[in-house]
Amino acid sequence: MTDPQQLLIQYWGYGSFRAPQQEIIQALVAHQDVLAVLPTGSGKSLCYQVPGLINEGICVVISPLVALMEDQVNDLMGRNIKAVALTGPQSPEEMMRIFDLFRHGGYKFLYLAPERLKQELVREFLKTISINLWAIDEAHCIAQWGFDFRPAYQQLRILRHLHPKTPILALTGTATEEITAEIINALDLKEPKIFSRPLIKENIQLLVEQRENVFERILAIANAQKGSGIVYVPTRKLSEQYARNLENKGLDCAFFHGGMDQKQKQTALTQWLTRPTQIMVATSAFGMGINHVGVRFVIHTYVPDAIESYIQEIGRAGRDGSPAQAWLIYHQQDIEQFKRRKKNQILSPEDITRFYRHLCNYFQIAYGEGAGEIFGLAVGDFCNIYQLNPTKTMAALNILDRIGIVSLKHQYGSKTRLQFIAENKFLNQALEDNPSVGIIGRNILRLYGGVFQSKISIDLYQLARKTGVTIEQIKTALIWMQQRELIDLEMFQTDLQLTFLLPREDARSVNPHGPIIQRHAKRVADQERDVLDLIEHSQGCLKQKLARYFGQVLNTDCGQCSNCLRRNKQTKANAGDAIAELIMNLLKDRSLTVFELRENINFDPVDIDVVLTYLHNEQKIGIDAVNRYFLR
Repeated sequence: MTDPQQLLIQYWGYGSFRAPQQEIIQALVAHQDVLAVLPTGSGKSLCYQVPGLINEGICVVISPLVALMEDQVNDLMGRNIKAVALTGPQSPEEMMRIFDLFRHGGYKFLYLAPERLKQELVREFLKTISINLWAIDEAHCIAQWGFDFRPAYQQLRILRHLHPKTPILALTGTATEEITAEIINALDLKEPKIFSRPLIKENIQLLVEQRENVFERILAIANAQKGSGIVYVPTRKLSEQYARNLENKGLDCAFFHGGMDQKQKQTALTQWLTRPTQIMVATSAFGMGINHVGVRFVIHTYVPDAIESYIQEIGRAGRDGSPAQAWLIYHQQDIEQFKRRKKNQILSPEDITRFYRHLCNYFQIAYGEGAGEIFGLAVGDFCNIYQLNPTKTMAALNILDRIGIVSLKHQYGSKTRLQFIAENKFLNQALEDNPSVGIIGRNILRLYGGVFQSKISIDLYQLARKTGVTIEQIKTALIWMQQRELIDLEMFQTDLQLTFLLPREDARSVNPHGPIIQRHAKRVADQERDVLDLIEHSQGCLKQKLARYFGQVLNTDCGQCSNCLRRNKQTKANAGDAIAELIMNLLKDRSLTVFELRENINFDPVDIDVVLTYLHNEQKIGIDAVNRYFLR
C-alpha cells in the first residue's frame, strides 16, 4: 500500500499532516466510516484526497458548493491528479464522455452536487464503477434542524445501497451534538470513528465591542495590524464605500460582493491572495473555500445571522497558527436591525404558498407548467410590484430552494428581451447600411423564432459566442436598433438565477413541506436567542460559551477574549503588567500614537496612560517628534 506521508510530500509538498488528518486517513484506508468536525482551515480536503489516491477505484465527493468544487478540481489537476466536477447542464452524451474518463482515463475524483443523485444516468454509472470512498462535504446540510439544511442531502442514504462496503466520510466545519447525531443516522454510518477539534482556534482572540463610530474603529485596528484582513459588512454599497474610505486613509484595500461579475470577483480574490497586506471589505458572499494563511484579523461590522456562520467566517483568520484577532463591532441600532431581520425570516407554510404564487405570476408561469424553466430575477423590481419586504423575500426564496421547489443561484447579470417591430424592408435596409449591427441582428433572427410576434429573452453570452462580438458591442448595437425603432427593447439587471424544479401547483407544491418550514421558523428564533446571548451578555468567557454551544468542553477561560479582559479590568489584578506587555508587543514593529494604543488595548484609557508614563520614565519606550511612542 502507498504510504500517505509519501503522497503528501509527492503531491502537496507538505512534510507532515495536521492533527487529526493522519488518523482520519488511516481509518478510511481501513474501510471505516468517519465523521469529522473540523474548523475552517483544518485541511479537510486532504482527509479524502489522500485515501482516494491510495485505494483502488475512485473517490466521489458530494458538495453543495459549485465554486468550491471547481476550485478543488483545478487544484488537483494542477498537481497532476485527474479529477472532474459535474457542475454544468451537461447533455447525456457529455456525461457519458465524462464517465468514460473514469472507466478508461485514470481519473480518480468525481465531484457532484447532491441533486445529481436524482439523475438515473448518474446513479447507474455509480453502480457500475469501483468506488473507494464517499466524501460528504458540508455534511451539516443533511440536518433538518441545521442552519443550512438542504433537502437533497436527505437522499444520501442511497450511497450505502449503491456500494454497501464503501466507507463514508462526513465532513463539516460546525455541528452541534444534535446535528452530529442526525448526520450519523441520515447517512447510516456504521460505528463511525468521530474526530473533532476545538472550533475556535487558540490563536484567535475574540473581541466584541459596542461602538458609535464603526469606521474609525476599523481604521484603528487595520493600522495597528500587520498582514491581511477581512472586514465583513452588511451591504454591497457599504463594501465599496468602506474600501474607498480606507484607501483614502492610505491602506491597501479592495471590495467583494455578490453584485460583481465572475471576472471582477476572480480579479479581486487573486489580488487579495497575492498582496500580503491587502484588506478585503466584503459581504458574506466572500470567503467560502479560500485558502489564505496570512489573515491577521476578521472584523464583523454587523450582528451575524447565526453562530455557525460567524464561526466559519472568523475561522478564516490565523490559518498559519500565528496570533490573529476576530472583532465584532456593533452599535445598538445593529441589535434592533438584527431582531427585525430575524423576525422577517420567520415564515409560515401559508406565507411560503402566497410568496410562491407571486413568484409564478411574476414569471407568467401557468398552473401545471414551469418545470425546468430558468429565469433571472431582479429582486428589487419583484419586491416593488408585490409590495414585499426584501428580507422576507430572500428568506422565502431560500426556503423554496431548500425544500426543492426552485433552485437558487446568486448571479448578478443583465436580462435582455426584445421584439422586432419594423417592417422587413426597413429592417433589412438598416442592417445592410450598418454591417456591424447587421451581424448581430441577423444572428438574432436565426437563433430566435417568433421574435416578430412577441418579446423574446435573448442570451447575450450565446450571441457573443455565435458572432465573435463582445457583449458591450452587442448592447451598443441593440440600443442603436431601439433608437431607430427597429426593435422594442428591455434590458435590466438581475440579482438571482432561478430554476423552477417542479410544475406549478401552488399550495399542493408547498404543503408537503409544512413541517420543515415550521422547524425552520423555530430554528430562526433559536438563532436570535443564541446570537444575542453571545453579544449582549458580558459574563463568561466567549470561547467557553461557543464551545458549549457545539457540545465541546473548554475547561479554563481563554483569558484573552473581551469578556475575560473586561473581568480582568474589573479586578485590576496584574492590570499594569498586562497593559505593559500589550504596549511592548504593539510597539515591536512600529511606532504608535497614544490614540492608536488605546484603540487596541482593552483596558481603561486612564490605566493605559499611567502605564505609558511608567514605561517612559523607566526609559523602556520613547516619544518621537510627532508624538508617537517607540521601543528604546
